Amino acid sequence: MSNHQNTYLKIIAECSFARPRVSNKQIIHFANVTPATVTETTRQLQTQGLVNRRRYTGVTLTERGKQVACQLLTTYRLCEVFLDQQLRIPRDQIPEQAWQMADTLTPTTAAALADYLDHPQRSPFGGTLAPDRLLDDQQVTRLSDVPVNATVTLSGYLETANLVAYLDHLQLPLDVPLTITARDDELHLLYLQLPTQREVTINTLVATYLYTIPVAVPAEV
Repeated sequence: MSNHQNTYLKIIAECSFARPRVSNKQIIHFANVTPATVTETTRQLQTQGLVNRRRYTGVTLTERGKQVACQLLTTYRLCEVFLDQQLRIPRDQIPEQAWQMADTLTPTTAAALADYLDHPQRSPFGGTLAPDRLLDDQQVTRLSDVPVNATVTLSGYLETANLVAYLDHLQLPLDVPLTITARDDELHLLYLQLPTQREVTINTLVATYLYTIPVAVPAEV
């Protein structure tokens, strides 16, 4: 497949996390292409048996599409770890550069990179590298769907330059309990509180791409 088609598979895999399917509008936005281009490329992917297309409900990955997407995401996230830990480039530049880097790696080189990095378990943005859990979202809830007064842990988020920059600006950390204290549907805002009592306000559209898991309960001694 071409890098262009790989990019679509990556977008579909990432955007379908914690949601049943991906709309053409989402693909248009994240791929920065025209509706006609999305229609044609997803048609090609369907012909190759990688996606299912439904006119009004969106796009989903087939089982073969999931396998290919997992391979792409594994290499991509390894490159993210390398750029973050070894080169220490600005975090908001990592997603794009990691994707460009991943496109040049053979499976043998990707395996060598994993060995060099001592087989990391997560990307800098929370995405898992465990082969059997790359697309496993059964325990995941989008932050936008978490009810008021609930406490959850931010486990990861969609890896785009704008989203990384936005969350770094908010200083919203991974793996820390967040309590949803209020919701303003008219202003499209969520109000969060961290364990330090610091309050954070976040746009609800952004919150649809932030992934949470239940707060771990300490084991009884």
